[in-house]
Amino acid sequence: MLRCCFAIALCAAMGCAGVQTIAQEQLPALEAKTIARFFFPSAGGVAEGYLARPPGQGPFPLILFLHGHSWVGRGAEQLLNAARTIAAEQCFASLAISLPGYGATKANGGPLDQQTRQVVLDAIAAAKRLDWIDASRLYFYGHSRGAVVAAAMVNAVPGVEGAILRSGAYDLPYLYQETTSWWLKKLLNPKGEANPKLYNLLDDVPAWKTSTLILHGEQDSIIPPTQALRLRDRLQATGKSHRLVLYPERGHWLRLNETKEPTLAFLRERSGWSCATSDR
Repeated sequence: MLRCCFAIALCAAMGCAGVQTIAQEQLPALEAKTIARFFFPSAGGVAEGYLARPPGQGPFPLILFLHGHSWVGRGAEQLLNAARTIAAEQCFASLAISLPGYGATKANGGPLDQQTRQVVLDAIAAAKRLDWIDASRLYFYGHSRGAVVAAAMVNAVPGVEGAILRSGAYDLPYLYQETTSWWLKKLLNPKGEANPKLYNLLDDVPAWKTSTLILHGEQDSIIPPTQALRLRDRLQATGKSHRLVLYPERGHWLRLNETKEPTLAFLRERSGWSCATSDR
């Protein structure tokens, strides 16, 4: 409860207070050019989501935003500015969710990876029930931990047309050996096992059916850019559509004004122009 209250207070302090919280049943009537916070049942508990509706009538492609780790428990609000931008400028329905252990999401029981997977699947299922969303045209946008989740799920969800992976890790065994960060090692190996069993997402790349945009800072001291390069190399070796953008002077957090243009260009290339001129 303390974490939940702190997250809400922090959200208010950062400008999220103007976001209205509504019941899930009110989402079909969500007004154009607005964003709303809502809750949906998932993983034996309740999950927090923020949904932005673009201008126009739709149905709109859906982009699912998955945030990174936060020591203070911040969840989906980390990516609200990116969600708003893509909803307004590319007319994608933008859904940011708080993963288990973050924000106001409260999952109960079971391994964390299973809880996370279930929350993502239930968020997509909730969006599919809205007639102004075309959830068969789905995109993932993940930052850091969220990029790991997105990369792990691109083959698990039908209709994924693209994945935007920002500051992510994909070869976790290599990362564990490479990193000098004690807290990252603890995140990867919370039980302190001598030989932790860590998943290498690069093994799944040959089966990927989606196009991928990789964004990474060359000065990233948390997740080294070698992770982006290793993913690029595996995508290239298997003939998968991809683009890598490296930011020479940036670390783990990339600025929205710098990542916006390659992100919008990637979405337009894959999905076309989603904004109807008559509706803007």
